[in-house]
Amino acid sequence: MTFSLKKNRRNTRSYGGSAKAAPSRSTASRPNTRNRARPVKEKRPFALWSKLRGGRVQRFFCVLLLLAGLVAAVTGVCAGSLWLYGKATTSDFFATRHIDVAGNVRLSREMVLQYGGLKEGENSLAVSIAEVERKLRATPWVEEVSVKRLLPDRFVIKIKERMPTFWVHKDGVLYYANESGEAIAPVESRNFLSLPTLTVEAGAEDDVAYLPRFMKDLHAGSLPVEAGAIASVMVSPARGIEIYLEDREMRLSIATDDWTGNLARIGLTLGDLARRHELKNVREVRSVNGSVWVTLSQPMRG
Repeated sequence: MTFSLKKNRRNTRSYGGSAKAAPSRSTASRPNTRNRARPVKEKRPFALWSKLRGGRVQRFFCVLLLLAGLVAAVTGVCAGSLWLYGKATTSDFFATRHIDVAGNVRLSREMVLQYGGLKEGENSLAVSIAEVERKLRATPWVEEVSVKRLLPDRFVIKIKERMPTFWVHKDGVLYYANESGEAIAPVESRNFLSLPTLTVEAGAEDDVAYLPRFMKDLHAGSLPVEAGAIASVMVSPARGIEIYLEDREMRLSIATDDWTGNLARIGLTLGDLARRHELKNVREVRSVNGSVWVTLSQPMRG
């Protein structure tokens, strides 16, 4: 048996050359971590590549090719449609040959086509129906309009005109006016129509609302007077609505305070005077405040 003493170690025995030294107390309880190799961090693959791995690359490119095909197909359809539309709008097959106009009274067919900007020979597909309707509505005579295209070569125009009832003076110009006294268009020789002249006195603006009612009752026969016999209509704050019959040189006035009653009373009075053949001597009949006043041109014989 041999013993060996080392300078920096105590009570250390070595049995033969292959024996290992016993660890000291200071190091026996703690592992030696100074020379331990540090773990290597695993590198993460690129995010897009990880998504495309495992067969996703093929699916991605398939979808991409499908989208590209769709875009190409839509582009081709649009281009083909534009080409076909260009050919159709220049083809004689769609040339306008028939234009039917209905509902016009004051306006002639030629005036309707002129106002609407529509003419025969024009390509029917190139015509904007909305634009034709807009132009016709912008004219003073047209209240409502409907335009239909019947391919390949026909249009149907239906209009509803504003019907004139009176003449009115506005800024020194004579206008046609509707039953409410609203100006429609200037009086012209090409669409001349003789109508009673309407005058509204100052302070009688509220009584203008009775004009449509008066015209309705007149056409219904509530007043025994023909509309064509009326030469003028005046709206007055004192007399209400006053009409002048030029052929008889007679004035009839109806107060608006009790319109229904005053209209009925003046109708009965005129009927009674007609049965007695005394209308030729009457110059004015006025219905107001529940009474009827008759003015004569000369005394009636008893």
